[in-house]
Amino acid sequence: MRLIATLLCTLVVFSFLAAPGMSEETDTSATAVVTPDAECDHVVRIAPSGVKFSPASLTVDDGATVCWQWTDESMAHNVVETAEEGGTVAADGGLSSGEANETEDFRVTFTGDQDFTYVCEPHATSDMVGIVTVGEGDPAPASEADSSSSEDAPGFAAPAAVVALMAAAMILARRD
Repeated sequence: MRLIATLLCTLVVFSFLAAPGMSEETDTSATAVVTPDAECDHVVRIAPSGVKFSPASLTVDDGATVCWQWTDESMAHNVVETAEEGGTVAADGGLSSGEANETEDFRVTFTGDQDFTYVCEPHATSDMVGIVTVGEGDPAPASEADSSSSEDAPGFAAPAAVVALMAAAMILARRD
């Protein structure tokens, strides 16, 4: 009887740990990879003003290659990934075309739903920013998600059930 109670408690504890909303898994299927030889599905250029991307906002399909291309511009530009839309600070470990140049051919292939936000560093103060939305884009941040859903947060019931089952197992073990 003691063995059964112990196994039951162990099963309950492991099922609680595997409950929805409790894992720390992240979606790693979204990637952005520099692909210098890829064919261009979409091209981003410099707007006539010289301090904006054209287009600044682009929606592409999964697997598309976006090329930032310009030739002999009057000012040097670059493409640097940012941590947030409209941001002007480079993302740690983000993609970059390198130093600003008057001529550029920077190609990135995107896989998985995501928002790729970027800035031209020399013209960040001129709001020279852009975004590539791949597929459905980024899912809503966790803070915006409905945390009251029983699928997302086990709530008080699961821990209470674990405590109750452990108490029952101890009582049964004393009876033996």
